[in-house]
Amino acid sequence: MKKLFILMIATAFLSCETQTIEVEKSAGMANNDGEKYVFGSDEDSKIAIDLVLAYADKDTDAMYEMMADTVRYAPPSGGLMVNSREDVPGIVMQLHSPYDSIKRTVWNAVPLKREGSDVTRVTVAFLEDRYLNDGTQEKVRIIDRIFIRDGKIFRIHQWDAKME
Repeated sequence: MKKLFILMIATAFLSCETQTIEVEKSAGMANNDGEKYVFGSDEDSKIAIDLVLAYADKDTDAMYEMMADTVRYAPPSGGLMVNSREDVPGIVMQLHSPYDSIKRTVWNAVPLKREGSDVTRVTVAFLEDRYLNDGTQEKVRIIDRIFIRDGKIFRIHQWDAKME
């Protein structure tokens, strides 16, 4: 009986086949000429999330390390700011001046790259709870599109909307 049981297990084990499942790598269309996006790396997503959270914590040292030498920022109000990463601490402190503190809750981060590109654009959606110096509070939905090349952030586009 024992031999029969061992024979049955061996037969079941040997009859198993490895199956390969092909995964679709395309992650959407980049423009009307059919250029494709593919998913970027989890490492780039982590860099983008770390930046979003470092800003809320006023951790300018961490932000400085994540930035390329020149960073372009497109704020929700429009326009484009071009600054060196040495300017980051002053800019962060200026932007934080109306607030006692900021808390961010990340909802998701999606890294995408155009096929053949070395640039990843990570779209990070999050809630920002702003605690103002006068004691009031704001809740804002924010979407950051953070552009990364060689592990460094070189561009940030941001959109926001008040929460009801």
